[in-house]
Amino acid sequence: MSGAGLSRRQLAVGLGVAPVLAACTAKVEGGAEAPGPALSCTLILVRHTEKVGDGSADPALTDAGQARAEEFARTFEHAGVTALLHSGLIRTRDTLAPLAARTGVESEAIAPGDMDAWVARLSSFGPGDVVAVAGHSNTIPALAHAFGVLLPDLEAVELDPPIPHGHLPHGAYDRVHVLTPGPGGARLLEMRYGAPS
Repeated sequence: MSGAGLSRRQLAVGLGVAPVLAACTAKVEGGAEAPGPALSCTLILVRHTEKVGDGSADPALTDAGQARAEEFARTFEHAGVTALLHSGLIRTRDTLAPLAARTGVESEAIAPGDMDAWVARLSSFGPGDVVAVAGHSNTIPALAHAFGVLLPDLEAVELDPPIPHGHLPHGAYDRVHVLTPGPGGARLLEMRYGAPS
């Protein structure tokens, strides 16, 4: 199944996952269109799966995280993925490793804090591309927002100056956010996969 030209419903049905949020167009608070580049590709955003809580700066995945990464690969192996991007940390690389093995697409690392590099790389993909990104609880909402989409159910972050988006909830590992281009801006489909978290 190719991801190019699929509707959100076709994508969700074809992947066998439950869509839990209807599509929305690219809007920010107050209903104004978000600044930033237009999305041209289909973008699959996933937080890294469960990590070892050993206090290290770059922990590996737990057994549950490895099982969830396999489920992510099973879910998206036929979605027509043309590129895989991760933050360069073990937990994001290993989240995409099973999908890389199933599709033969090599995963590319971009530093998690370099939002300009992320946006530039994602903006380089075109309408036929389906790009899977493994990020973090803070970078996944930031990437969605860069393309004009506020993800739902985020936790507020106390920063000065404040940011218009927050973090994914600490224990949320089962969410996938699929952004597709549309005439009014990027559209969002939020799905769940694997064991509920």
